[in-house]
Amino acid sequence: MHIINKIARLLTLATFVCVPAIEAQGQFLETFESATPTWNRRDTDCVISDSQWSQRRSNEPDLNNRFEKITFETGIGTQVLVSHDVDPGFVIPELLPSLRIKSSRPGIRMMVRVVLPYAPSPNGDGPITTLLPGPTSRLAGRWETLSFESETKNLQQKLQEEIRLLRQKHGRPSLSLRDAYVDKVVLNLYTEPGYSSVQIDDLAVTGIVAAKTLADQIAHRTETKRDTNVQTVGLDVEKQPSLVVRDGTVLLVKKKPFFPRMIEHNGESFEYLKSLGFNTVELKSTAEVDQLKQAQRLDMWIVCPAPSSAGLSPIEFIYDRVLAWSVGNDLNGRNLTNVQQRVREIRESDMRIGRPIVGSASSHWARFAQQLDVLNVGLEPVGTSFLASQYSNWIRQRSQSISHSKPVWADIQTSLSEALADQISAIAQHVPPTPIEPQQVKFLAYEAISGGARGLRFKSRSRLDGTDPTTRLRALTIEWVNAEITRLEPWAVAGALMGTVDTGDSELEVTAISTNRSRLLLVQRPTHHEQYLAGDSPIRTISFRDAESTFTDRAYLISDTGLDSLPNTRNLGGNEIRIENCPYSAAVVLTQDPMISTNLNQTYRRDGARSSFQMRVELTRQWLAIMQLINKQLSRMGRSTAASSGALNEAVNAFRNASSLIENNSPETALPYLNQTDERLAFVRREIVTEPLGKFQSKSSSPLVAHCSLIPLHWELSSRLNPDDWNPNGLAGGDFENLQHMMQSGWENRRLDDDQVVTKVELSEDARSDGISGLRMTVQPRTSAQVVDATPLWVATPLIPVKQGQLVRIHGWVKIPNVIRGNPDGLMIVDSLGGKAMAERIPVTQGWQEFALYRGVESDRQMRVTFSLTGIGEAMIDEVTIRTVDLPAPIRQAKK
Repeated sequence: MHIINKIARLLTLATFVCVPAIEAQGQFLETFESATPTWNRRDTDCVISDSQWSQRRSNEPDLNNRFEKITFETGIGTQVLVSHDVDPGFVIPELLPSLRIKSSRPGIRMMVRVVLPYAPSPNGDGPITTLLPGPTSRLAGRWETLSFESETKNLQQKLQEEIRLLRQKHGRPSLSLRDAYVDKVVLNLYTEPGYSSVQIDDLAVTGIVAAKTLADQIAHRTETKRDTNVQTVGLDVEKQPSLVVRDGTVLLVKKKPFFPRMIEHNGESFEYLKSLGFNTVELKSTAEVDQLKQAQRLDMWIVCPAPSSAGLSPIEFIYDRVLAWSVGNDLNGRNLTNVQQRVREIRESDMRIGRPIVGSASSHWARFAQQLDVLNVGLEPVGTSFLASQYSNWIRQRSQSISHSKPVWADIQTSLSEALADQISAIAQHVPPTPIEPQQVKFLAYEAISGGARGLRFKSRSRLDGTDPTTRLRALTIEWVNAEITRLEPWAVAGALMGTVDTGDSELEVTAISTNRSRLLLVQRPTHHEQYLAGDSPIRTISFRDAESTFTDRAYLISDTGLDSLPNTRNLGGNEIRIENCPYSAAVVLTQDPMISTNLNQTYRRDGARSSFQMRVELTRQWLAIMQLINKQLSRMGRSTAASSGALNEAVNAFRNASSLIENNSPETALPYLNQTDERLAFVRREIVTEPLGKFQSKSSSPLVAHCSLIPLHWELSSRLNPDDWNPNGLAGGDFENLQHMMQSGWENRRLDDDQVVTKVELSEDARSDGISGLRMTVQPRTSAQVVDATPLWVATPLIPVKQGQLVRIHGWVKIPNVIRGNPDGLMIVDSLGGKAMAERIPVTQGWQEFALYRGVESDRQMRVTFSLTGIGEAMIDEVTIRTVDLPAPIRQAKK
């Protein structure tokens, strides 16, 4: 019966051909009866190897009906395009493409390619083309017909809508659809990751007004241009290789490895930024001619967006000082399509072939890495619940998700996050300076390099050339850390990350990076609260064995004063390395090559600039003054402790000893006293912060415990808040007793089931801390993937109105029996007032754990709380409440 129906359709179409061509209309038909496949594979943003792609002509098992069959297997993506040539036909309302399809999954999208014959493409290779979307398949495992006849708008109407977008995209208000014609039918075979099987039959286009003559003329002109073997972008200028290329995970500038030390630009002169140790500047917009000339003169590099004309006109050689084109920051899954298009436009237009393209992604790292040459990743852990000591692991996981195939740049925080700063201002209008400690910035840099970062981007929201004390302190901190990074560059830029060394000491972490002639050991003694304060590890002598460094017995400590030979013993088991009076972090180089030690010594000679040791002394001096001021404030409030006062006196005495030795030109002997001063000051900061933290379940509970200079404000607020003034609970359904009540109140549940995980949310008696039931969130794996790169499950509270000048208390109980895998964020509790930057992260608990978050309200608004299960595992939540109180007047003073 199927054969009869098929013959009947052929006779019908043949009859149509015989109708007198009153309207000059015709048809195209492909029944796939030959043995040769005719669908052509086009663009894809998925990884599909040739072995995973099969394309052939097949028959129905019981019928003599031949069709084209395509099978493939793919990962995460958005499109797998195949196209079929059809007789060119002008775009008119009567033009109706159709085909029959049978797919293992629904969601196959039919499209047509439209050629705009009088609009040259930006790359000069023929006219502009565009894809017009059509119907989508709805059935799985059954034949169905896809036809533009079923669409609410005909092809001409679709093109009229599309032309407006094309004019805006290409910056051509006069872009014309005159004589536009269809020359291909296109299918997007992608539905979801995994195995797919698609059968295609009876491709037909009716209502054709022939455009073959015009299409042949355009094809001839395009082929003639290609035969010249000259790559052009609208000009008769040959493209040239890029000065910057990617070799695996290493960036090469003029054939030499390059490690970007990059700063976000806020209007400072390039000369000043270079004096701070930067070799790269990131601009928010395309570099101007003067900036390019400055970079050339100073031998600096620029990262910036490509010109807006990219895709329309060539990117000229004047941009040779651009290290990489940036396609955006904080990119997520919603940006994938736009990034793909922008990357294509840049590559078409850039006269430098192979210049890297970089993007900063906050999720979907693997998919962005398919489009980009360099992936920028990062967090701002200082002042948050994210363990700064996990930053290296977090970076390694991002690199692992892209198979360690491309360079990864990492962010380094230089000030408290904007969200945290806003929260502090919402509670206390007059906020003291909150500088990040030098030890914290150095710790993050060590973590980034230990994580395999091939470049560092220093985050900066304000100018570094200000004359106020806070800005000068931040600039000095950055300059000192950059000097340290410069000495580590030979290993960071192209060394092989060998992983951690087994030291047998739970309080000691050592990361090894090797080159052909040397080995770098990054030594850290983390306390795992570096996101709040760093450097309080007591100074002590450490020793460990490096089993892999049997090739040399020469070990050097990279200090602020120079290279210091270390006592060590070499035997068959490796090198036994000993560091006397080791501070919280150190770097050790093992090498027998005198050139390496000579080059390292040269990095200490900075013509016309302060030495590392001089910067270190000044930083210690300023932080000593800061801690003395804070301690005086707390003493007046009766909040200073004997331990903190004693440690501060010890810091003063140690700094006096260092200063005396410095005056006698003995910096090497002064350095241990500087280390002791810094360690004592860090101890004071810990003492100041510890007491108020004892009243909270987490360090992220209140913005006023995020920095030691804020502790006096915390005590002032605590003394003025009356527990009886809190308003009643404003959250409905937070006891998780009644699902219908929760739904009526506005609770939301969103899931991201994909090829990696399967999710589940339920009210369960086993998930209760009190009452009848509690909320259980579960994410289970489908594959053995080690990294979950997009939050798969989250539950959000209803919107709750809050008012300016209020303090909000979010309280509840959570239980996580086992560590959440695949994402170090674990269960994230995110409130819309503080945002993700101030989220509470809970990877595991011992039984039921209480949480309490305090947030300020800057303006009248509605807020909500979201519980996000970011990885694989189970979390239980119960008895969540949200209460508010009006802030007392002394804290909420009017802004001046």
